[in-house]
Amino acid sequence: MPRSGRGVTDGNRLLARAWLPGVELFHADFSGQAFGRHSHDAFAIGAIVRGVGGYRCRGERHALPAGTLSLMNPQEPHTGHAESPRLVYRMLYVEEARLPALLGRKRLPPGFRQLNPADDGRVAAGLAALAEDFENDDALGLESRLLAVLELVLTRHGGLPELPAARRDNGAVAALRDFLDAHYREPVSLQALAAELQRHPRHLIEAFRRQYGVPPHTWQLQRRVREAKRRLLDGEALAEVALALGFYDQAHFSGTFRRFTGVSPGRFRRAARA
Repeated sequence: MPRSGRGVTDGNRLLARAWLPGVELFHADFSGQAFGRHSHDAFAIGAIVRGVGGYRCRGERHALPAGTLSLMNPQEPHTGHAESPRLVYRMLYVEEARLPALLGRKRLPPGFRQLNPADDGRVAAGLAALAEDFENDDALGLESRLLAVLELVLTRHGGLPELPAARRDNGAVAALRDFLDAHYREPVSLQALAAELQRHPRHLIEAFRRQYGVPPHTWQLQRRVREAKRRLLDGEALAEVALALGFYDQAHFSGTFRRFTGVSPGRFRRAARA
């Protein structure tokens, strides 16, 4: 983003991965900074987390309080600034040319008509989880979450028609399950698996969820947690378990373990030894 002012920007992070071209997530946390008039070659999907954001677009000045979405079409000129002493938001950018392949659609959606609709919390939560997947370098979680956020926002606000529910596809789903069970410690690319199984990623996710009640990403994490329990009971150190099972760091391991068990790995091991 071009800058037209100075401010405190130490909390800003721009997240991207080489294996996921055309997709970026900007985590903004600043005060006093302003962005001059500019545009993006991407659809922009943002959620205000804290404070009030402001910008000029389509000849009008807009103020966006927390709980509001900020939606922008490609090549749409706008400015940006903080209306409050501190502003925190997350903004997902997906290049226009990448969108049809990501969504499994032949045509682009018509685009956003309303720039700042209210959010029921689902989009903000999805962007927060997406940021965490970027930070943890979790390919399967990131790809799955990205598709979910895009489908949610573009069907609600971008004129994208809803697709019918995925049909049962026992052969492909079973193959995906077997692969996840065999490679649960490793980073897994949903796009690579979908290409190998000759299915679109969205189809695989929905068919898998229908068959097993959870998406592939959750299945893989559950498998890792089960193995973590076994290793902890065998006396392995927490750091060794986290590294062996493919977690980004100790915090990622502890957070995932707590999510599925309700307790930290350390507390689980201490209670088991009591």
